[in-house]
Amino acid sequence: MTTDEQALWDEAMAQLGFHARPGHDWLDTLNRLWRKNRFVMSMDGMLKLDAPPPVLTWDILSVSHDRWPLERLAPLVHPDAHDRARPKDDARPILVLEWRGRSFLIDGINRINRRVRGRQPGLHDVIVIHARF
Repeated sequence: MTTDEQALWDEAMAQLGFHARPGHDWLDTLNRLWRKNRFVMSMDGMLKLDAPPPVLTWDILSVSHDRWPLERLAPLVHPDAHDRARPKDDARPILVLEWRGRSFLIDGINRINRRVRGRQPGLHDVIVIHARF
């Protein structure tokens, strides 16, 4: 693993740590947040994918940094998601999971909502966690 990749993992793990439940590590949290994504599971528990999402494990994950325009980020926010736009730290990158050619927002709804409302142009930092099966 390169120094840059380690820095990306450190940032991703720190962001996931804000959402961790007692006794859960960053990987437990990533799996939980992925499953509760409204493009994966509806609010009433109905699966929206062709098959249940697999359990993510360290050995099938890789990470990269990218910069995306709002036009690519905004569609990741499901219409049923909250509309708050008060990020705790707006400087942090958006956290996205890519699986089977699809992108799933893991962390950053408040940041995206604020940037959309503010019509903030340009590219936005994104940490992409790639799941390879």
